[in-house]
Amino acid sequence: MNIATILSRVNPMLMLLLILFACITLNPAKVHAAAAGAPVIADSPCDEKYYESMAARAWLEAQREITQNQNIILKPDSVFEYTCFDRLLWELADHADQMLSDTSNYGSPLGSSSMDDALEDLILGSLKPYMEENFEYYPGLLGGHPAGLAIKHTVQANVSAGSPYSCDIMSRVWHAAKCINIFTESEYDGFYPFEEYASNDDKRHLPTACTPIASEWTNNINVALVSGPWTNDPVQTYLGQLAAQDCAGGNCPCSGDPIPTGVEVTGQSPGPINYNEFVCLQAGCRYHPGGSPLTGGGGGDVAAGCYGK
Repeated sequence: MNIATILSRVNPMLMLLLILFACITLNPAKVHAAAAGAPVIADSPCDEKYYESMAARAWLEAQREITQNQNIILKPDSVFEYTCFDRLLWELADHADQMLSDTSNYGSPLGSSSMDDALEDLILGSLKPYMEENFEYYPGLLGGHPAGLAIKHTVQANVSAGSPYSCDIMSRVWHAAKCINIFTESEYDGFYPFEEYASNDDKRHLPTACTPIASEWTNNINVALVSGPWTNDPVQTYLGQLAAQDCAGGNCPCSGDPIPTGVEVTGQSPGPINYNEFVCLQAGCRYHPGGSPLTGGGGGDVAAGCYGK
């Protein structure tokens, strides 16, 4: 019996288990590190912590995106509010004096308020509770966003309480929506790091604040960023070196250390023939390897570093 025949008869699940066993256990360096109590650094995707940390990070990313979407994409308002629909009912009732049901030109089969009563019973009686239950639990329009707090139309209690139709709600909402800035911080418009979600209430606040879920954020932050296989991440952002130059008095010195790129440069005289390449993060600054005057800078030789004007 040849090898191909033997492999074809082996249970595929058994083969998978054997591969996983080899990935997880046959790593003397990892076994030694664990025995010594040192942090375990994942060197293979076979490590279960690798998957757990990725799953926790995915949860954090998805929850933050959902939260931001629910804050920025506002709940639609009611068209009944935008059009002041109850005032349209008043207009209809007001002009009913000229209609058959209310006019006395052909006798008086119905009272002069019959149209008012019909509109209240048939439409306004259901419109008002519908609006109160679904849209009026926040103080303004635009789904409760601070930009719409001063814009509101409250449905009147009865048809006779109306007034001549005049409604600018839709125009006011349109202008307010055009002027919304995401990072006004009136409530929770900002885009926060994960830790901010764990230390405060749930950022979904429109139209009303949600129940805090800080513990879920804390647990996933711990798995994804603290206790995962990449603890003590050595990544450096150098954000502190990105500040603009202070050019007071016409002099623009550069701050911060040059960052090595790992590239070796072969130059030509004058100046160093071979040197390691660096970059300067501050805007308007450039790296000079030293050993020759700065172009356009005047003076003699300068030391290696970042230079501006």
